[in-house]
Amino acid sequence: MAAQSTPPQGNQQREFVRIDDLLPFSWKKVSPEEAQEVLTHFEKHREFPNRTGDVNALLSSMDVSDHLKRLARNDATLAQVLSRLDMKLNLLIRLFHPGEQQQPMVPTPINLSGGGLAFWEAEVDTEIGDLLHVRLALTQDALASIECYARVVHIRQDDQDGMDKVACNFEPILAPDREQIVQHIFKRQAERLRAQKKL
Repeated sequence: MAAQSTPPQGNQQREFVRIDDLLPFSWKKVSPEEAQEVLTHFEKHREFPNRTGDVNALLSSMDVSDHLKRLARNDATLAQVLSRLDMKLNLLIRLFHPGEQQQPMVPTPINLSGGGLAFWEAEVDTEIGDLLHVRLALTQDALASIECYARVVHIRQDDQDGMDKVACNFEPILAPDREQIVQHIFKRQAERLRAQKKL
């Protein structure tokens, strides 16, 4: 039986669905040398290279998943509880110790789609064509964040409440992270539609 798949055109249309939100967010401009390294590594391995001080690399070296699998054979309930605790601890570590080269995430007005985002910030220090390293959480508690790269395609100074608008296309982003964003957008749209019907 052939596997079912969504037509490419449908996938592209899903990427253009947008929503305005207030989300924990941070960004950092990437040097041209690092940008080339990131893009080359991603093209070859379909993942991002580890950075100096990268907490993700540290957590990978401390992985306990093999131990949990062995424990699951004898005590499945305990293994499940410990697995969830391990996941929550990892998320909290990433949130509060993002790494030497990263900025803490702060609630930021975001216009979000599966293809990119726009954010508003006072006196942004970036230019069209710059590659940004982006961290974005899809919930206010910021227990889980998406890390990707985005190319600045447009800057509008003093766009809203004295803040500049910076529009970016994701370049690159992991496919599961893009899908998380699309699902978040659909969820938020459904929530707002239900709220409007109650009025």
